[in-house]
Amino acid sequence: MTPASHLPDGLLTEAQEDLEAAYLSALTAESIGEGLQALRAESGIKTPELLARRGLTKGRLSQLEHPDLNPQLSTITQQADALDYDVKIVFTPRDQTRRAVQVEVKTGASRQQRSR
Repeated sequence: MTPASHLPDGLLTEAQEDLEAAYLSALTAESIGEGLQALRAESGIKTPELLARRGLTKGRLSQLEHPDLNPQLSTITQQADALDYDVKIVFTPRDQTRRAVQVEVKTGASRQQRSR
């Protein structure tokens, strides 16, 4: 994983302070699989509980956390949801004169909370 301190300079110049602080303290994974593995470790949820929450086999969990796999967005959001995380995608421009665009991906749980 790449520490946030090793990210390109100016990446967060347009970010809000709270987002910037959260981003700087976040773990940065080199692949989606590593990111999913980091989520599981950070969540403190043990493997058997996660398998039960998602209805996965241990082999399928291993596949999802493999660095070479590129799971569908729906799979990523389901996994994050089972680990009590939300998913946000940040498109960062290569040209520093443009602003980053952040998208909050809605999961079943986040939709239910917002409709209350």
